[in-house]
Amino acid sequence: MDLRAAKAQLRAEMKARRAEVSADAHAQAAAQAAQVLLSLPQWRCARIVCLYASFKHELGTHNLLQQALGEGRVLLLPRSRPDGTLSLHEVSDLSALTASHLGILEPTPGAPIRPATEVDLFLVPGLAFDAAGHRLGYGAGFYDRLLTQAKATAFTVGYGFDFQVHPEVPVEAHDQALHAIVTPAGLVPTVSR
Repeated sequence: MDLRAAKAQLRAEMKARRAEVSADAHAQAAAQAAQVLLSLPQWRCARIVCLYASFKHELGTHNLLQQALGEGRVLLLPRSRPDGTLSLHEVSDLSALTASHLGILEPTPGAPIRPATEVDLFLVPGLAFDAAGHRLGYGAGFYDRLLTQAKATAFTVGYGFDFQVHPEVPVEAHDQALHAIVTPAGLVPTVSR
């Protein structure tokens, strides 16, 4: 099986598995994963965090967004741009987010833009992750391009359900490895970073 086909097969499998998680199990998993992330020293030291608003069947991040604001951190959320990149916008009021054409909650275009080089911690969505820090996203490369702009000291962490940690994720040269993965079961440090 070629690389593209392997990625497509794993994407379909993970989307289907996430869709099977009940609302109660989803809420419990999101609460457990949030506690893992919030206990990390990298979180406690981070002044500027780039999170994302979960959508559809992604492990929920809404409580993390509220927690970041409640702790007085500078919260940045991505906004997709027509050129295939993400701009990072400072958010101080979650009720001001608007739905993108995909249904993802994003900052308004007028929200202040901050460069990726200022971010101390990036929370990164994905469909699958492995212990080498590889991540399988949705296929558009938004986060791979974004993470190439991160400062060397930024902590990059994947976020997902336990079953999204896969033995091996198919990788291409442009795919950016992560420092760790957070799941409801705990922290999965990676070996490649």
